[in-house]
Amino acid sequence: MKQLIVTGARQAEFEEVEQPACGATDVLVRSRTTAISTGTELRVYRAIPVDDEGKYLHERVPFVLPAENGYSMVGDVIETGPEVDGISAGDRVFLPAAHRQVAVMDVSRVTPLPESVPDDEAALLSILEVAHRALRDGEPPAGGNVVIIGQGVIGLSALAYCVAFGLRTAVVDLEPARLEIARQMGADLAVSPADGDYQQQVLELFDGAGADVALEAGSNWTTIRTAMELTRTDGRVVIVSRHTLQPDFNPFGQGFLGKRLSLVTTYGYPPEGSRWDQRASVGLTVDLLARGRLPVRPMLTHRFAWHELPEVYARLDQGDRTIVGAVLDWTHDEA
Repeated sequence: MKQLIVTGARQAEFEEVEQPACGATDVLVRSRTTAISTGTELRVYRAIPVDDEGKYLHERVPFVLPAENGYSMVGDVIETGPEVDGISAGDRVFLPAAHRQVAVMDVSRVTPLPESVPDDEAALLSILEVAHRALRDGEPPAGGNVVIIGQGVIGLSALAYCVAFGLRTAVVDLEPARLEIARQMGADLAVSPADGDYQQQVLELFDGAGADVALEAGSNWTTIRTAMELTRTDGRVVIVSRHTLQPDFNPFGQGFLGKRLSLVTTYGYPPEGSRWDQRASVGLTVDLLARGRLPVRPMLTHRFAWHELPEVYARLDQGDRTIVGAVLDWTHDEA
């Protein structure tokens, strides 16, 4: 079977590996579709660690290459372990697995999918959940105002939840095509920092007071500063994107300290048994997708054959911003 590996900085290829064995509590899945998390996967493709010392590739994963890449798969179950209940061979499921033809995972991390959710939308589940958790950590009030800085795949995912939850939402991005996608998804306002009055437009949408919650999804300190500027006094700024650069402004200086802002980082789920633990959070997302309440279709801009992934990484590395929501088709062998 084929598996994508990153062998070095800007070096990715498919290698032939043995099909994994299925353990007692495992589910073995043949891939139909995988989604590309463009920000995270590009960082790995560039071999950029998440810490200054260069020890970690991900939050708890040591920096070692070669490494797999990706974390979003939809596929068909081909085998289950003897202790697995509720999932059978032939079921269509989602699992947070890398780009590979066959994956194995403990049943606790596998999500059955209803027929009404298409493969390409279901493949976004892990990506959507990053945004879902960030929005909940922002704790927007009912009827509240949210501004999202950055309209990559995470920022657009956050917008989808804001629309589903009925929050008044403004988005900010430099790319006209991404702003148009945001409008199609239901943003109340989509503006570019290139517009001289863009901050005034956002403030006017929010009755002059600023956002109750700002989600920073641009992965640079300029977007953090913009988020802080557009948030009301006593508001909350949620840092969704991982940052590997140092700040180029004083976040506690004039204009910020007096606003009494809360800066919140977001990562993972609260403990099992919490109201919005992983099971409840993922369950809601699947239900929203099944009922057509999460408007993700416009953000799916590209579909590639699985073997094209190294070329897709190269395009992203060279600055191709037309690729937003992208999935790989694993249902056909390479021609």
